[in-house]
Amino acid sequence: MLQTYQTKLSNIFLNTEWTTDMYLEEYGKFFGTLERKLFVQTHIQGIPSSSLKKTFSKRYGITARQFNSIRMQLDGKVSSIFEKRKLEIQELKAKTTYLQNIIGKKTSQKELLHKKLLQISQTSTIFLKQRKNYQNLKLYLHQKKRRLRNLLQKLDKLKFNEANKRIPLCFGSKQLFHKQFHLEENKYTDHRQWREDWIAARSSQFLVIGSMDETFGNQTATYNLQNSLRLRVADHFIPKYGKYITFPEVKFPYGQEMMDQAKVSYMGVTRAGKPQKYYTAITYRFLKQKKGWYLNATVERNIPKVGKSNLNGLIGIDVNAGFLSMCEIDRFGNPIKSWRINVPMYNRRAEQVKASLSDAIKRILGYAVFVQKDVVIEKLDFSKKKIQLRESGRKYARMLSGFAYSSFNQLMESKGKKEGVRIRKINPAFTSQIGQMKFMARYGLSSHGSAACMIARRGYYFRMETPKYDTVLSLPKKFDKEKSNTSNWRTITKHLKKEYTFQDKIELLKADI
Repeated sequence: MLQTYQTKLSNIFLNTEWTTDMYLEEYGKFFGTLERKLFVQTHIQGIPSSSLKKTFSKRYGITARQFNSIRMQLDGKVSSIFEKRKLEIQELKAKTTYLQNIIGKKTSQKELLHKKLLQISQTSTIFLKQRKNYQNLKLYLHQKKRRLRNLLQKLDKLKFNEANKRIPLCFGSKQLFHKQFHLEENKYTDHRQWREDWIAARSSQFLVIGSMDETFGNQTATYNLQNSLRLRVADHFIPKYGKYITFPEVKFPYGQEMMDQAKVSYMGVTRAGKPQKYYTAITYRFLKQKKGWYLNATVERNIPKVGKSNLNGLIGIDVNAGFLSMCEIDRFGNPIKSWRINVPMYNRRAEQVKASLSDAIKRILGYAVFVQKDVVIEKLDFSKKKIQLRESGRKYARMLSGFAYSSFNQLMESKGKKEGVRIRKINPAFTSQIGQMKFMARYGLSSHGSAACMIARRGYYFRMETPKYDTVLSLPKKFDKEKSNTSNWRTITKHLKKEYTFQDKIELLKADI
C-alpha cells in the first residue's frame, strides 16, 4: 500500500546570496515550463515522449530521471482527464435518457389534460383548477426541455473532444484563469497582480520519481540515515547553486518510522539472477504553500491483514442519514454486539461531514483490529438515484445529497488498507426487510441494527433466508410460496411499502416474537 507523509522544509542559506527557497521556486517555474512544452510536443504534435528524453536533457540541462518525473506527472494529469471524461459522458447519457422519459410522460399527461379542458365548461371551478394545472405542466415541460438541451450540448462537446482526442488541460487551473476577466470581483487591483498569482500557481510544485534500484530509493532526492535530504540540482542551475542542495534534519511529524524503514536496504536478485542491493522506492513532491515549501514523500507500506481465517466473525455497517449502525456477529451468524455512532450530516459543509465520517470510521476500524474481524458494507451505487434528485421530493433529495456515500466508501477503503482490515462489499438487496422481520424482535435489535446484522451475515454468503409467513403484518393476496426466496422477498417488500409507513411497520414488528 502506498502511503504519503508530509513535512515542512526550512529555508537555508546556501551562501551569502542564494537560499534553498530561491532554487525551489526557480526550478518549480522551470519544471512547469518544461511540462507544458512536453505536453505540446507529445499530446498536440504527437511526438513520442521516449524520443524526446535526450533532446530535453541536452537542450534544457536536466537529467534523465528529472525528465521521467516531468513525463510521469504530465501522464497522470492527462489520464485523469480521460477517466473523468468517461464518467461525465456516462452520467450525462443517463441524465438525458431519464429526462427524455420524463418529458415523454409529462407530454402525454399534458395532451390528456388538454382534451379534458376542451370538454369542461369554462365557467366552472373545475375548469379553472385544471387550467392552472395545465399551465404548470406546460412550464414544467419547458424547463425540462431547456435542461435537456443544455445537457445534450455538454454531451456533444465531450463526445467531440473524445473523438478528436482533445485534452482540455489548463495548467494553473481554469478557475484562476477566468479570474483575470473579473479583476475587481476577485480582489485584484490590476492584471499584473493576477498574473503573479497565475505564474505562482503554475510553478508551485514539482515531482521527483524514485526507484527501488537507486540509493535510498531515489537518485535525485536522497534521504539518508542522518535524516538529511540531498537534492540533485538540474544541470541548468549548477553554475548558480552547485550540484547538490542539502536540507539537514528533515523529520516527518507523522510517518517518520515508516521513512526510516524505507531507508534500510535488502538483498534481492536481478532478472539475470545476480544478487543486488535494493531499497524501498520513495517518490517526493515539492509543494509551495502559503507558509513555505513542503515535502510530500510517498512510500510503499506493508500492512498485516486482519481476520484472514474468516472464522472469528464479521462486523456489518448500515449507513443512514445522520448515523452509522454496526452489528458484530460470530462465525455462525448470531449477533454479539450492536451499537451506533452519530455522524451529523445536515446543515454542514462537505469538509465537516467528511471529518465526522472519518472519525467514526476510525473508531469502527480500531474495534475491528481489536477483535480481529473483517468489515462488511453495502455495495451501493447512488449515481443513478442522484440523477433523479430533481424529480424527487425535497426530503428524499436532501437525504441522498447529504448522505456522502461516495466519501464513506472511499474512506472505508483507504483507512481499511491503512489498518490492515479487509473491507467486503455485498449486495444489499432486502437486507433491511429481512433483518426487521426475522432478527429485530428475536435478538432485541433496532431496525437499523438488524439491517447491519443482515449485512454482516451476507458477508458469509449464507443461503437467502426464508420469509416469515406467520407475521403480524399482512402479506400480498396473490402470494406463491413455491417461488424462490429472493422473489418472495421482493414481493413482500413492495407490498409492505404500500401498506405501512416505516414507523407503523417497526412498532408492529417489535411485538412480533
